[in-house]
Amino acid sequence: MFQFFRIGWEVIAPIFLMMGVGFAVQRRLGFDIKSLTRLNFWVFVPAFLFVQIYESKLSAADFLRVGLHFVILFVTMFALTWWLAGFLKVGDRLRRAMTASVLFYNSGNYGVPVAQLAFPGGGISDSVQAVVVMLQSVTNFTLGLGLHAGGREETKRSDTLRAMLRLPMIYALAAAGLWRGTGWPLPAPLDSALHYLSDALVPVALVTLGAQMATLRSHRFRREMALALVLRLMVGPLLAFGLVHALGIGGELAQALVVSASFPTAVNSALLAIEFDNEPDYAASVVFYSTLASALTVSVGAGFSRPCFFCASRRARKTSPLQNEGF
Repeated sequence: MFQFFRIGWEVIAPIFLMMGVGFAVQRRLGFDIKSLTRLNFWVFVPAFLFVQIYESKLSAADFLRVGLHFVILFVTMFALTWWLAGFLKVGDRLRRAMTASVLFYNSGNYGVPVAQLAFPGGGISDSVQAVVVMLQSVTNFTLGLGLHAGGREETKRSDTLRAMLRLPMIYALAAAGLWRGTGWPLPAPLDSALHYLSDALVPVALVTLGAQMATLRSHRFRREMALALVLRLMVGPLLAFGLVHALGIGGELAQALVVSASFPTAVNSALLAIEFDNEPDYAASVVFYSTLASALTVSVGAGFSRPCFFCASRRARKTSPLQNEGF
C-alpha cells in the first residue's frame, strides 16, 4: 500500500500539478491550443524521438519485442472492444468512437512524463516509450482516422496515406536510425539543441494537456463511457501484463510496456472525433474521465507490476519509486 502511495505522490502528483497549471492558465488567459499542440507535435516530440532512438539502449531484439507486443495488444483490444460494442447494440458511429477511445492512448503528453519520472537515470524505458509514441501516432492518424471517418466516400485511401506521410515522427525515427547506423557522433551544436528540445517536452506537453482538458466538455456519464474506461484503464494493462509473460519479456522492458498500456485515452482521438463529427461529446468525455481516473489506475498498475518483473533485476542506478529495492 505504501508503494502505491509513493508512486502516486512522487510520479503522478507532479504530472497533475503541471497539468493543473495549464488548466488554470487556459481558463484565466486562454492559450492558442492549436498552436501549442502543433509546437509539441512538430518540434518537441520529434526531437524526443530522435534523441531516444539515436541513444537507445534497446537491442534490435528488444525493439522487435516492443513492436510485436504493441501489434498483438492492439489487435486484441480492437477485437474485444468491437465485439462488446456490438453486443451492447450501440450504433455504428458510437461503436467506432468507443473503439478509437480504447485503442489510442496518451503515450506522448502523458506517457513520456510518466516514463521519465518513474524511471529516471537513463534506462531503456524512455526508448520504449519513444517507440510506442511513434506506433501510436502512426496508427491513430491512419486507422484512427479511418475509424472516425467511418468509411465515408469523401475519405479516400490516398487521404489516409498523405496523413501518415505528414507525420514528423516517421522522419525523426528514420533520421535517428540512419545517423545511428553510420556510427558518427552528432555535431555538438545539433546534439545540444536536440537535447534542449527533448528535455522541454515533459513540462510543455503537460501544460498543453492541461490546457486541452480545460477546453473539453464532460457530459452525462453512461454505460458506453464506463465500458471504454474499464477497457482502456484496466483490461488493457492486464492484457499487456499477460502478454509480456507469454512473449518471455522481463525486467524494465516488461514493466515499461505494462505501464504504457495503462495510460488514458489520447486527446488526439477526441480531436479526430470532432473533426469528423463522430460522437465528439462522447469522445471528449472519455478523454476527460480516463485522465482523471488514471491517477489511481497508473499508480496501482505501476506498483503491481514492480515485484513481478524486477525481483531479480538489481541495478545500481538512481533510485525512483519504481526502481528501489530490486531494480
